[in-house]
Amino acid sequence: MATGRPLQSGARRLPMTIRLLALCAALFTFAAGAQTPTWKPTRPIEIVDPAAPGGSVDLMCRALKKFIDDNKLVDVPVTVVYKTGANGAIALDYVNQHQGSGETLFAIAHTFLTIGLTGESKLDWRDLTLLGILFKEFHVTGVRADSPLKSGKDLIEQMRKDPASISYGFFGNRGNHLHLAAAIPLKAAGVDIRKMTTVPYRSGPEAISAVLGGHLDVALVSAVNTAAHVQAGKMRVLTQTTPQRGPGYLKDVPTWKELGVNVDYATAQGFTGPKNMRPEAVAFWENVLARMAKDPEWQKILDRSLWASAYMTSAEMRRYYESEFEKLGSVLEELGLTKK
Repeated sequence: MATGRPLQSGARRLPMTIRLLALCAALFTFAAGAQTPTWKPTRPIEIVDPAAPGGSVDLMCRALKKFIDDNKLVDVPVTVVYKTGANGAIALDYVNQHQGSGETLFAIAHTFLTIGLTGESKLDWRDLTLLGILFKEFHVTGVRADSPLKSGKDLIEQMRKDPASISYGFFGNRGNHLHLAAAIPLKAAGVDIRKMTTVPYRSGPEAISAVLGGHLDVALVSAVNTAAHVQAGKMRVLTQTTPQRGPGYLKDVPTWKELGVNVDYATAQGFTGPKNMRPEAVAFWENVLARMAKDPEWQKILDRSLWASAYMTSAEMRRYYESEFEKLGSVLEELGLTKK
């Protein structure tokens, strides 16, 4: 009798054990399935580009389209739609008209951290659904080869003496990310940035043309824009905003930190969607961007463009933007460019 009870108890427990194992397996399968987005676009996809064709934002948009098409990630057409003008306000307004859409993507840069603060738009990054960052772009201070400014130290010294004596040109409007790429390190160097002479241009190459033509002292542009002119001996680059010296010709250019200014500055670019995008659509596009960030063809584009790979998820992007928004807002206020 005593020896039979354990066997009977074990026999009764066996079906319960099987049921528990089956339940665990079911829960595991459910959890595993939750990791893979089940939503897919059912309507044509628009990748909204707020900049003109040929720039860094456009290159990123076209790279995303190619990645989606080449890997057959969707069963609907993918189109890059250009909505240029008003420093991005036109594009932002267009995207805002598609709230809730999972088929509308918006290429975002640092401009949209400041566009609301400067009063150029009633909307800004807080009116979008953040999807992810793909890369960071650094900027350089370029002068004509025969400029009396021979080094970054010359630039700092002259700007401290007379901030209005040197004209700075950049793409876009005053208060945008390129204006701030000049103002932030100069402020840290002890320059009165409120007295800077700034000249907005319609593109980075236009600002470079003005330097080469002798109409502008300094162009604050993306590092890749000056490469050919430096190699041809027509331009000299005085500083770069990278934390360490970049690749290619940037190996010979000092960072602001090397000049004694404890600042580095980058503009992050990636993608967002309209406000109120559904969570399952967010998960789908997050997955696409994460895959693209590891793609060998995308890595080649990063290398050619002198960009730094900096993939961020939507949550990481939000934390980063919140920090940048506060920092840039204080500089804009000092420049007197915030909306009253």
